[in-house]
Amino acid sequence: MAVPTVATYSVTALSAANTSFGDTIDGAATAGTLKIRDSADALLATITLDDPSFTVNGGTGQATFTADWGFLGTATGTAAYGELCDGDDAVHLALPAEEGIAAVSGKMVLSSLSIITGQVVQVISITVG
Repeated sequence: MAVPTVATYSVTALSAANTSFGDTIDGAATAGTLKIRDSADALLATITLDDPSFTVNGGTGQATFTADWGFLGTATGTAAYGELCDGDDAVHLALPAEEGIAAVSGKMVLSSLSIITGQVVQVISITVG
């Protein structure tokens, strides 16, 4: 085995951790949310997650969060990060935002970081682990 450059978990451990994390997001009486914020913490959009909000890949242990990913900006600004919140509005994970067309583990990937009030933006993916 090569010397790892980052912490490396077994698929079993990562699957268990991500399943528990997803259950935390889904544990409230109402669905969780994704809040998109700029670098000054201004709220640019709130997206309601599906319930259950995630799937765990049995081959990799990664969790992928799901929702109707097309959303309208509720304020204008540049997305800097996203917050995964439970239905009681408690933040359980903040992820940096990245513009792109493919999933990046540990990031919230958007079709554009420029959010404009009333304009549609696509969340490409949120992948954890």
